[in-house]
Amino acid sequence: MRLMLIISLATYFSFFMDEEVKAQNTWTLEQCIEYAISHNMDIKQSMNEKKILQIERNSLKNNFLPCLYGESSQKYGFGRSLNRDNVYDDTNINSTMFSLSIEVPIFDGFKTAASLAKNKYSLLAQESNIQFIENDISLRVTSNYFQILLNKEICRIAQEQIVLTEEQEKKTTFLIENGKSPKSDLFDIRAQLANDKLVATEAKNTLRLSYLDLLQIMELRDFEQFDVEAIEETLNLLDTMKIESTYYTALDCMPQIKYAYFSAESSKQSIKIAKSGYYPMVYLGGGINSGYYHQSGTTNESFNYQMRNNIQNSLYITVSIPLFDRFSTRNKIKTAKVEHNKAVLTYENEKMKLYKEIEQAHLDAISAFEKYKMTSDAVKANQEAHRYAQEKYASGKSSIYEYNEIKMKLGDALSQQSQAKYTYLLKCKILDFYSFFTLLGKPLN
Repeated sequence: MRLMLIISLATYFSFFMDEEVKAQNTWTLEQCIEYAISHNMDIKQSMNEKKILQIERNSLKNNFLPCLYGESSQKYGFGRSLNRDNVYDDTNINSTMFSLSIEVPIFDGFKTAASLAKNKYSLLAQESNIQFIENDISLRVTSNYFQILLNKEICRIAQEQIVLTEEQEKKTTFLIENGKSPKSDLFDIRAQLANDKLVATEAKNTLRLSYLDLLQIMELRDFEQFDVEAIEETLNLLDTMKIESTYYTALDCMPQIKYAYFSAESSKQSIKIAKSGYYPMVYLGGGINSGYYHQSGTTNESFNYQMRNNIQNSLYITVSIPLFDRFSTRNKIKTAKVEHNKAVLTYENEKMKLYKEIEQAHLDAISAFEKYKMTSDAVKANQEAHRYAQEKYASGKSSIYEYNEIKMKLGDALSQQSQAKYTYLLKCKILDFYSFFTLLGKPLN
C-alpha cells in the first residue's frame, strides 16, 4: 500500500514538473524582447559610453572650482660659497621652503560653458542611441518571432499534405484491388508521398534555422525545446490616410531622429568651443610662503622664528591674450562648422529615411492584406476543387496526375495565405511602433 502511494505521488509530481518545464520553454514575444535587450552586448557597451559622458560632465562642472596647490622643498649645500660678509668660505647650507597657492578661473572665453552644453547634448544623444539599439533589437526579435510562426504554419501545411496523400494511397490501393485503377497509380501516389515528405523535411529544417536565428539574437544558448507562443489577432485593413500622421508622431518618439538632432546640437557647441580661442584667458591667484635658512659657522635664528618672520603673501591676476596662433583657431572654427553642417544633413537625411520606412511599411501592409484576401479566396476555391477531385478520382473519372496537381495547388495556396497573414501582422506592429507604441502594443515612454 505504501509503495503504491509513493509511486502515485512520484508520478503526480513528475507530471507537474514536466508541465512546468513545458510552460517555461514557451516564450511570449514580450519575454523574447526583454531577454534579448537585457543580454545584448551593444547595449551594455553603450551604457558604458553613457557613464563616461556623465563622468566628463562632472569634470567640466568642477572646472569652475579653484585649484589649490601646496609645495615644500628641502635643500642642502656643501663646499665653498659666499657668506654674509661676501667672502668665500667652506660652509654647509640648509634651507627649507613651504608654500600654498590658489588659482581661480575668471574668464575662459566661454569654453567651459560651451563644453558643458556640448556634453549635455552628447549625453542626450547617447541615451537616444541606447533606445535606438533597443528598438533595433526589438524589431529583429519580432521579425524572427513572426518568421517562426510562419514556418510553423508551413510545417503544419506540409504535414497535412502528407496526411492527404496517405489517405489517397489507401483509396488508390482499394481501387486497384477492385480493378478500377491501374497499378501504376499506386506508384505515382507513393512517389507523391515521398515528395511530400521531402517538402515537410525541408520545412522542418527551415523552422530549425528560424529558431536558431531568434536564439542568436537573444544571446540564448543551450536551451533545448525552445518554443514561441502563438499570436492570435484579427486582420483589419489599415487606414490609408495614416502615413502622414504616423510620420509626424514618429518624429517625436523615434530615437534615431533624437540622436541625429542632439548630435547636431552638440556639434553646434563645438563651434563655440573653437571660437573661445579668440578670447583672452583670465585667472586670479594668490599665495603664501615661508622658509627656513641655516648656515654652518654662523648664528642662525630658530626654525619657528624664521618661519613666522619670513612669511610672504602674494595676490596676482593673469591675463593671457592670444595674438597669433598660426591660424589654428580659425581652422578649428572652419572644421567645427563643416562638422555641424554634416550633422544637420544627417538629421535631415534621418527624417527622410524615416518617412520612406513608414511609407514602405504601410504599402507592404496594404499589399499583404490584399494578398491575404486573394489567397483566402484561393484557398476556398482550391479546397472545393480538391474535394471534387477526390470524388472524381474515386469514381474513376480522373487520373492520379490531375488529383496531385490540384492537391499541390491547395498546399501552395495555404502557404501563400499564411505568408500574407504574418507579413501583414508584422507590418501592422511596425506601424504601431512608429505611432508611439511598442511592438507589444504598449505606449512608449
